[in-house]
Amino acid sequence: MQKKEKLSPYAYGLPAEARTRYQEKLAYNKGLDRLPDPYAITKSEWVNDPSIWPELDFGQVYLYLIETPSMFNKSSMKAYKSLEAYRYFESGHVDQIKIYDVKGSPFCFLKADVIGSIKIRDKPHQPWVCLAKDTADIYCAHCTCLSGLGEMCSHIAAVLFKIELGVRYGVTQKSVTSEERKWNKVFRKQV
Repeated sequence: MQKKEKLSPYAYGLPAEARTRYQEKLAYNKGLDRLPDPYAITKSEWVNDPSIWPELDFGQVYLYLIETPSMFNKSSMKAYKSLEAYRYFESGHVDQIKIYDVKGSPFCFLKADVIGSIKIRDKPHQPWVCLAKDTADIYCAHCTCLSGLGEMCSHIAAVLFKIELGVRYGVTQKSVTSEERKWNKVFRKQV
């Protein structure tokens, strides 16, 4: 893995302070190693294969959502199915989850386009999450929406909910059928 990874045009377009934080979140191993910018990874390198998703569970999602400064707290998580983030997922606003295995690192990225709730015809937001391959612990996340700059927004949470539910329903288990691929394709282009 290269020490100096290239940044995407998206990252270069961030204000200086946000760009610095973006670069910091891609560093690991006490800053000695750096993950690639997910927005700089080519489309063909992302794969639609739930069988290689880390086994994310609700406890990990819960901890990340309440420990990361955001609108999520213990009381809102008690009724998580009423959250805007869960409704995005439930309503088919989360596109296919794609995964990118960061070779030579303990991490992988998962991403999906998420349609916002206000202007359905606007360009979808592009959240990504970085998970530990072996434990599925959530290392960091980002989204192209304004709230996502702080590492937590409803779009990121919606992606996490979809991954967790896919794991819980067994779509990550290797199968001779293509059911997991059908499940991951539920997405509304327009409402």
